[in-house]
Amino acid sequence: MTTALHKVTARPVLTLSGHAHKKPDPAALPRRACNPDNEPAASTATTLAIQQITAAFQPAFGRMHVLRDLVIPMYGSSAVPTARFDVALVCEAGVYLFEVKGWRNAVVYRKTSTHALPRWFLRQHGHSLAREVKDPAWQCGRKTTHLRSLMPADLRVQYFVMLPFNGVELEGVMPTVVITPQDLPYIARVARNNGRSEQGYPMLDNAAIERTLQLLSDLQGELTVDDHMRNCRDRGTHSANIAHATAGAVRPGPLKLQ
Repeated sequence: MTTALHKVTARPVLTLSGHAHKKPDPAALPRRACNPDNEPAASTATTLAIQQITAAFQPAFGRMHVLRDLVIPMYGSSAVPTARFDVALVCEAGVYLFEVKGWRNAVVYRKTSTHALPRWFLRQHGHSLAREVKDPAWQCGRKTTHLRSLMPADLRVQYFVMLPFNGVELEGVMPTVVITPQDLPYIARVARNNGRSEQGYPMLDNAAIERTLQLLSDLQGELTVDDHMRNCRDRGTHSANIAHATAGAVRPGPLKLQ
């Protein structure tokens, strides 16, 4: 059966002709690529999210790479000089970032006000008391905006807050970026459709995907999750953290695919 997605006229893709950057190191990329069947000990929630994301996006895209624990430097007046993305997916439609929350058996809701930022709360099923949690949409949106400013302007960079466990209930009106596993197949289809439509960003060919992976690898450099966690703990010594995270680098302009 032919669907609307197959009827859309093919679009030009981004290419890398004449670029002067080195090709990705084939030995380096797998260190950050995620194989859900053979992962080191890590967050159960992120591992589950990777499996769900991979299962949803693979049918829609011929080529995709899933990166775990992408750490990039932040610049300027950021309280923490690094930012961490739990999962980064690179495919023909662009870069999709996921903030993973391991909330279980709980109701998630928020309170909004015209004069204050939204406040998020988590209430376990069977309990009346709720605890306030940090706004995950704001957290991920802020660091995504920063990463987007460093990447090519014609590269789609989009983020979501992923709740991979069953038993999580979203109460009230929530931002559309907050998703559950049931939303992933639809998001993958929309991503594919956006990539093919004239209103979307150019599709990435194989060379552009490799270059995007290299740009992300270049941004991360030698930064590790341990570095980021240390920065979070030591956020009071902001100046020292900036020096450690960026090793004297100045803020670059947007990176180029070609």
